[in-house]
Amino acid sequence: INVDADRGVTVVNASGFYSGQDVKMLFVLAKQRQAPAIFRLISEIDPHAFVSQSAVIGVYGEGFDKIKYKSKKEHGV
Repeated sequence: INVDADRGVTVVNASGFYSGQDVKMLFVLAKQRQAPAIFRLISEIDPHAFVSQSAVIGVYGEGFDKIKYKSKKEHGV
């Protein structure tokens, strides 16, 4: 995913609730148009992977939008 889809990946050590097995959970934020390529890669690597897709209001930081905030002055403080 990092190489083929050019997206950053955060790896979280986790354990399956029912299986109790140690697993690696991959956390990827991508633009909607990148989803098909990422899903294809996931399917090729692990056809039994559990995948959750969510719509977000905003993503801020490296590779996405600049972090936005209002100063105290703008809030009337």
